[in-house]
Amino acid sequence: MNQGQRFLGWGILLLCLLAIPVGLMSKSTPKSDDSKPPEKAFSSWLSNRDRISVVRIDGVIKDDEGEPSFLGIDSGSSARKKIRKAADDDHVKGLLVRINSPGGTVATSQEVYEAVRYFRDKGKPVVVSMSDVAASGGYYIASAADRVFALPGTLTGSIGVIMHLMNLQEIEKKVGIEPVVIKSGQFKDIGSSDRAMTQAEKDLLQGIIMDSYDQFVTAIADGRKMDKATVKQLADGRIYSGRQALKVKLVDELGGYDDALMSLQKLAKTRFNLKRDLYVDDDKGLNAFASLLESGMKLPPPDSVLKGYIPESFQTKYLNQPLWLMQ
Repeated sequence: MNQGQRFLGWGILLLCLLAIPVGLMSKSTPKSDDSKPPEKAFSSWLSNRDRISVVRIDGVIKDDEGEPSFLGIDSGSSARKKIRKAADDDHVKGLLVRINSPGGTVATSQEVYEAVRYFRDKGKPVVVSMSDVAASGGYYIASAADRVFALPGTLTGSIGVIMHLMNLQEIEKKVGIEPVVIKSGQFKDIGSSDRAMTQAEKDLLQGIIMDSYDQFVTAIADGRKMDKATVKQLADGRIYSGRQALKVKLVDELGGYDDALMSLQKLAKTRFNLKRDLYVDDDKGLNAFASLLESGMKLPPPDSVLKGYIPESFQTKYLNQPLWLMQ
């Protein structure tokens, strides 16, 4: 165990020790319907209370199945699970999706999009709040919501699909590397970095990209109630500021998290004939600690710990990007 992990372990132990006197004092704390109850009663109290659920999509959208959500944020399949679980909970009356993502893989972006649509099909409102970036696959997901909020300086759009490939043939020649490939069919080593791509291979991959692009455009046209031809004019890969996106109707309003939440409260009260604002289930700290407990108090890998403290562009995950991205 390195020094950083040792300090983290002592920090977690200290938090647990501090929680003991707090838990003992909370037993004598009176509980009312309008205040958050203490410790163990909270989970039961929350599960039986009408509320708004908040799901945060942060970073590259990918299949993050099995990865610990130590900081209470999600990037793909874990967000899909939370959204569908909220959709099936009769006490969840609305969903706020906070997006801060440059995009991600095609299939996972589609899964989260479908989860948002599933939530709406239950008759419940969904509002998206865009943070710094909600581009490509991030915008794909946003387009499924009832209303979309962006800050004036939010970067969004980047509607399109891209595949990154490299040809290292000349470098291999210089260092004396001679690749030998034995394959079962013409296209089995398509995209190989050891040689130049043939025209037939380029045509095949271009067909995949354009089919995925058509799926993207169709989903946006459907979600935003826009003509497909109009979407195509906007979907050439360019990015938009939030203010520019509002002018071309890619977002509905300019505003931040609080504005989006206020709009969702109004939609939920109208939809369900409510008189008061709903409780908002957006306790990131609790979610993070709950995730840690569910993992058996195991220390997360260093990358997941550092995720919240260093810029994403410096993280090692960017050295191993998926091949096929909405980006």
